[in-house]
Amino acid sequence: MYRLTFSGDEDLLDVVLPLLPAGVHTDGDELVAFSGAPFPPAVLEATGGAVDEVPADWRQRQVGSGVVISGVVSIRSPFEQKSSAPIEVVVERRGSAFGSGSHPTTQMCVALLLELEPSGGVADLGCGVGTLAIVAAKLGWAPVVGVDRVPVAIEVARENAARNAVNIDLAVSDLAIDDPPLAEVLLVNAPPPVHARVAAAVDERVRHVIVSGIVADEVEDVVKAYAGFKVAKALGTEDEWIALRLSC
Repeated sequence: MYRLTFSGDEDLLDVVLPLLPAGVHTDGDELVAFSGAPFPPAVLEATGGAVDEVPADWRQRQVGSGVVISGVVSIRSPFEQKSSAPIEVVVERRGSAFGSGSHPTTQMCVALLLELEPSGGVADLGCGVGTLAIVAAKLGWAPVVGVDRVPVAIEVARENAARNAVNIDLAVSDLAIDDPPLAEVLLVNAPPPVHARVAAAVDERVRHVIVSGIVADEVEDVVKAYAGFKVAKALGTEDEWIALRLSC
């Protein structure tokens, strides 16, 4: 068994994931992939990573423990070690599906959701592999729905929901043209055009919108689009990713 260790961002993952059928896992700040055969030269060239041989039994090569958010929610892959966090979310990522939990926007959305008392439904708009929707369901929100325009993302999200034994209504939907499902809490980890579409559809059912997927210079326009909502909490990272909880 071969292990490839490398660093990279979502753009690099979009390039190499189709060539890595076993997926990619996080180990601290690094990314790790496993293969029973030597990695393709294209993967090695793109990642510039280090390759070493490891035991074939996955139980002997568990790496990392994912991420723990606010000491409450652990998000990890099936190949990572368990943590002591009270809520554990195990998610797998495959193909072009987004959202394993390693990205800071996902982590900030979880941190903001943790500050709300579960009461009512949640809609995860642009759910990727279902991480945020699964967290919401495990926290006690119901019903929980999730939509994404990428069919493989919904396929993987359904697998992840089953893996975590939660009930989530998941469907393929393109928010650029389809009406978004609404709930008491909306999780919108998406670029500004999606926020504009969601903001235009919001009605009295929505009490909170957790906004991310934006950078600092996009905040003013995105907040302005959600008329009637005020910024209740804001989080940010050094590389300018922003997450907001908007409430009314």
